[in-house]
Amino acid sequence: MRGHRLDLDLYGKLKPYSHRYRLHGTLCEVCRGQEGCEPTARRLAEWAHLDVTVQHAPETAPGDGLVLVACPPAVGMLAGRIELHLDGVEVGAVTASPCASCRMATLDYVHVAVEYRRLGFGRTLVAAAVARAPAYRWTAPLPDGLVAQSFRARIAMRRPGPPCHHP
Repeated sequence: MRGHRLDLDLYGKLKPYSHRYRLHGTLCEVCRGQEGCEPTARRLAEWAHLDVTVQHAPETAPGDGLVLVACPPAVGMLAGRIELHLDGVEVGAVTASPCASCRMATLDYVHVAVEYRRLGFGRTLVAAAVARAPAYRWTAPLPDGLVAQSFRARIAMRRPGPPCHHP
């Protein structure tokens, strides 16, 4: 976290709570002070502790805070979709195709809205996808575009191997 030392449990008394994300989190007072002096600074002083294994169905997802919503694959499709919502608005999504026969999964697509990039939302979506099939071998193709390639270089995914031929 940018090299700043943090006391994560506030002396064992309190867990910081982010009202923005409706989750417990970590707050860096150094970064918060720097952002307070510069009105145009991005809000990077807080990190939400989102459990990527907690994924809600679309019809039961809470409407406030930072929430993962797992959408089942459409009929005839293998790829499932996980969306990241902030106060009921989708800010990012990932699609993944797991194959139960060969126990391999492919990270097909990751997208985060421009205004929410570089906040860790893309890595959160990748972790949520892997949490759905943790024992599988995960791969991700090399994407087109500089922004996508930069993101792909920062996540720990193998390059794609031979494609899955199971229907």
